[in-house]
Amino acid sequence: MISKSSENDKKNYPPSNLKDMTQFIDTVISAKEEFDPSCILLFTRSKDLMEKIAEQLEDEELTIFTKRAAFSSFLANPNVQIRKIKNSPAVGLDVLDQVKDLVLSCAAEGLVGRDERVMLVIATDVQTVLTFEMSDIGVVNLKDEVDDRIQLEVLEAAFNLGTKIAKEGKEGLPAGALFIMGDMNKVLNNTTDSVRNPLQGSAEEELNIKEKENWNTIKEFSMLDGALVLDKFGNPVAAGRYVMFGDGFEREVEDGLGGRHLAASYISRSTDAVSLVVSSEGTIRVYKDGEKIYEVDVV
Repeated sequence: MISKSSENDKKNYPPSNLKDMTQFIDTVISAKEEFDPSCILLFTRSKDLMEKIAEQLEDEELTIFTKRAAFSSFLANPNVQIRKIKNSPAVGLDVLDQVKDLVLSCAAEGLVGRDERVMLVIATDVQTVLTFEMSDIGVVNLKDEVDDRIQLEVLEAAFNLGTKIAKEGKEGLPAGALFIMGDMNKVLNNTTDSVRNPLQGSAEEELNIKEKENWNTIKEFSMLDGALVLDKFGNPVAAGRYVMFGDGFEREVEDGLGGRHLAASYISRSTDAVSLVVSSEGTIRVYKDGEKIYEVDVV
C-alpha cells in the first residue's frame, strides 16, 4: 500500500488558497501516474476540490463520496459518479475507519471489483492518498482463514447478501440474519428447527448463494427466526435453525452483542463451520473456531 500526503496535512481542509489546493492535486496526479489505478475514489466535502480533480482526471472513472447533493457541473461528465453518504466526514484519523467501511460497502454492491487497483483520495482535516489492491482487503483477504472450511466465493456472496439485508431491512425496518456455512452434518446435529424447514424437498443447488438471482429468495429464508444453514459450496440446506448450546457453554462475545452473535461464536467453536452475522445496526461479523475474524459496518 502506498500513502502520499500533501504538505498541508496538519491544516484544516479545504485549503485556504489556490496554492495549497494545487499542491494537493499535484500529489494526487503523481500517485495516479505511479500506481496506474483502475478505480479512483474521492472522499471530501470540498466542492472546489471535487471539480478540479474531476477536471484533471477527466478521462478516468471517478467516484466521489460526499454528503452534499450532486452538482450540475458533473451532470455532463459520464466518468463521474456521486455517491451521497449519510454522515459528515469523521474528525482526524477516525475518517480512515469511515472510508474503509465505504470501500467495503461498494465492493459488496459490486461497484468495486475484487481485482481492482484502487486509488483512494481523502481530503478532510486529513489529506492523503492511499493505493491498494482490493484482493488484499475485505473478506477476500480471509481466503487463508476459510479455505479449508468453505469456498471463499460462498463467504463473499454471504457478505454481499448480508450487506443487502443491512441496507434494505425487512419491510422498511432494520433486520439481522445469521448464516452458518460448511460442516453441514455436524451443524444440523447441533441445531434444531424453530419452524418446519421451508427448504425441505427442494433441490439445494437451485438456490446457490453464489448466484445473485437467488438472493431475494435466500434473503427471505435468512430472516426467519433462527439461522440459515448452507453447505460449503453455498447451497442452502435448512432455514430457521436454533443453535443448541452444550453444557459448560461460556459467553465469548463482546458485551452488548445478542443471541445471534452468541450462536455464531458457539457453532463455529463446536463445529468446523464459518458463521456470518448481520446485526440490525448494520454491522457484519464473521466467526471461526469461536473467534471473531472480521468486522465491518456497512450502513
